[in-house]
Amino acid sequence: MDLVTQSIESELVTLQGISLEEMSAVKLMNRTDTKYVISVRSLFGLLDFAREKGYSVQETDGKRLASYKTTYYDTAGLGMLVAHICGKLTRQKVRIRTYVDSSLTFIEIKKKNNHGRTKKKRIVTPLKPGDMLSGETADFVSGNSAFASVELSPALSNTFRRMTLVNPQRTERITIDMNISFENHRMMNALTLPDLVVVELKRDGMQHSTLQDWMNDNRIRKAGFSKYAYGQVLTAPTVPLKNMKPKVRRLIKRHLVEPKTIVKGERFVSLVA
Repeated sequence: MDLVTQSIESELVTLQGISLEEMSAVKLMNRTDTKYVISVRSLFGLLDFAREKGYSVQETDGKRLASYKTTYYDTAGLGMLVAHICGKLTRQKVRIRTYVDSSLTFIEIKKKNNHGRTKKKRIVTPLKPGDMLSGETADFVSGNSAFASVELSPALSNTFRRMTLVNPQRTERITIDMNISFENHRMMNALTLPDLVVVELKRDGMQHSTLQDWMNDNRIRKAGFSKYAYGQVLTAPTVPLKNMKPKVRRLIKRHLVEPKTIVKGERFVSLVA
């Protein structure tokens, strides 16, 4: 374990714990989601603020920092990725995700409609991230997505560590992802983003968010971050940049992505120029 992760775990120990069962009782019936991208340095400040304001951190089997591994599946032409990058309102993702600490693995289908609402269906699967779709898992995908399972194969995997916070009023849940790494199955490229942290605020309707106040006070703007889209753009030179180029440039400018880690050649020049 690296020193930064050790320091983060030490910070999490200072927060009040909340069990998975208690966290499951936090029902956000009319949920709104807001994402931010911050640095590891800012994360320490966020956790200090959360402790002062009485936020709790989810604890499972004594662990407050959970490990995840996910593989996204796509067509040969990366149809789902192109739909996302081009801003198509109705789109979907197919992924297999393992909750490493509990060894639970699910096949998940996420669908977004033209009203911005996202619905997710999932079932437990015996497959692991990176496996070819087969058996009951393949039937589930064919029956619940716009694609036949035979059209899909592993495109990109990622791993990350996640902490989950909840406010004292139980009207807000925050997921914080760090140590994000990518593996491109088709280009055989890998990339780690050690300085980048993704924060997602999930609120009950338009309830006031104390943590959002902290973001505003620190001049941190809302910023969407799709692990699949960014992972592909940063590891595959054949992926169209489209509207992703200014987003990646902002990450470079904020030193959250090192230019030298991006695929070299013309793609490298176009992103940092």
